Amino acid sequence: MKIYYERSGGFLGRSISTTLDTNQLPPELALSLLEKVDNADFFALPETVAGDLEGFSGADCLHYKVTVEIAGVQHTVETSEMDAPDELQPLLQELAILSRGATLTPNG
Repeated sequence: MKIYYERSGGFLGRSISTTLDTNQLPPELALSLLEKVDNADFFALPETVAGDLEGFSGADCLHYKVTVEIAGVQHTVETSEMDAPDELQPLLQELAILSRGATLTPNG
């Protein structure tokens, strides 16, 4: 599984992006990511998750774009921190930590 993660916006307006390949991660971390993708029912989420246009384009709001590729099938979800579904939050949190190069425990 490959995951492409982008976060932009926020108070400082800094963008962060990373690409993860579970074949190159420790098995516990790869399993944790796979479980979070599965628990979010990621491939069933709409491509754009937004409550309203004003909330989606807020200047201080973080915006996320996540693409997951499994066995050649890709799905992308774009959302803001305010509109992200609850089931997507654990995946977004883990990707945020990994994009900063921090070590994450599998249950974290």
